[in-house]
Amino acid sequence: MKQAFNHLLVIQQQGTDDSEALRRALQLARQHNSRITVFKSFYQQLQKRPYDNPQADDDLAVFVRQQQQAICAQIDAQTAQRIDLDLIISWREAEKPAIARLLQHSDISMVITLQRKPQRLLGLLPLGLDHYLISDCPLPVWLVKPATAAQEMTILACLDVDSELPGNNLINTAILELGQQLATTAADQLHVINCYCNDNYSMSLPYDERQGFLPLPDIAAQHQQKLQPYLCQHRLPAHCLHLSEGLPDDEIPRAATSLHSQLAIIGNNHMHSIGSAILGDTAHYLTEHTPCDVLVVKPSPLADTVQRAQLL
Repeated sequence: MKQAFNHLLVIQQQGTDDSEALRRALQLARQHNSRITVFKSFYQQLQKRPYDNPQADDDLAVFVRQQQQAICAQIDAQTAQRIDLDLIISWREAEKPAIARLLQHSDISMVITLQRKPQRLLGLLPLGLDHYLISDCPLPVWLVKPATAAQEMTILACLDVDSELPGNNLINTAILELGQQLATTAADQLHVINCYCNDNYSMSLPYDERQGFLPLPDIAAQHQQKLQPYLCQHRLPAHCLHLSEGLPDDEIPRAATSLHSQLAIIGNNHMHSIGSAILGDTAHYLTEHTPCDVLVVKPSPLADTVQRAQLL
């Protein structure tokens, strides 16, 4: 995860103002000396046009050049700094497979794009490019929301210490590493939230033959104990930790609002589960309902392979 900012892919969309997504990428490029690739698909617009004669080829070349010039103009309007930049205008295949192939055959390390309006099948199954980016893309994906940019970001790192899935501790560590790399100007820019559900609602108490009835476990204290290695490893002050009783779906958006966060970093360790495919998952919900940018972190390829094997 230390190389996450080396090569940024900005995915632009037709008919939208992508200046915010491009601005995030340029800010990261200045901070981390990143290379930027800008991708824009015109497959829907150009796929049915015939290109079997010299005039059509010339028209296509002119169109591509105009689009590249427009992107360069956007960049020039936002920064005078020289950027290591590649521009890709795609029209030969649909957007999602074109992006998947690009990521497979390049050294791109992070994807940045504007949060799209969610598309769902029958109002339930998530569809579209965002679903691919959240659930199938192996790279960290930064989903940008308009009007949340700031020079100094307040970042909310969302940890999960309950999950027993392989690689979950690696995701937590990656979330904190990304947060610390982004929070470079002040230590209190990075806040950590962990949510827990207090399930002490049973009518019966634990019983031991020697000690008799035992007190119910303190769930909050257990989470506090599990979080200590992360806090110590990353040298985070105790006041930056927020333990919230409740579901992440509710508590993370609430915390992002109260802390005026510009970015929430979350993990998605349920990328290919059947339940996630049918009902959606917390990562999809949070990207839609958290009132700031959301950066989604995935398992490492090795951890994901182990997880798939255990599910079979």
